Amino acid sequence: MSVHRRWFSLPREPATVAAGRHRVRDLLASWNTPLDEDTRFTLDLVTSELLGNAVRHATGPAVTVGVHADPLHHRAVIEVYDSSPAVPVLAPGHPAEDEESGRGLLLIAELALAHGVVRKRGGKWVWAEIALPGAAARPADGTADPPPHRAPHGGIAPWAMTCQ
Repeated sequence: MSVHRRWFSLPREPATVAAGRHRVRDLLASWNTPLDEDTRFTLDLVTSELLGNAVRHATGPAVTVGVHADPLHHRAVIEVYDSSPAVPVLAPGHPAEDEESGRGLLLIAELALAHGVVRKRGGKWVWAEIALPGAAARPADGTADPPPHRAPHGGIAPWAMTCQ
């Protein structure tokens, strides 16, 4: 099993969210990445939230999406690069019942194994790591992989890398 990586750019417009979600699904399918219904739902939701935030809050004409799949370690990472230096911030408390936004980072924190932001000159990558179906493979010495880091509820993972 090999690790797969692909990046693609899309215009920063509302239709990008659905187009990006479909492209991520198509890439994972073309790599024969094992997905069950729950994992597909999680990938769709996380991809939608990452892209939706970039489309709504970023600047510039385009966003870049990175898709990484590592079936051996049962992990996939979705990254979205945009040209805004503003880092996503979780509003204190929970959004009001009638609010139409403000739940994206909460959802990502609940569904992802880890998530974070990598600041770059001229923008940032916002990423989330998703578990793929199947138990982690055991190394030859019989030890198991360590449990994955989880992002703290409602926050960006403290181990997320940020740099200028």
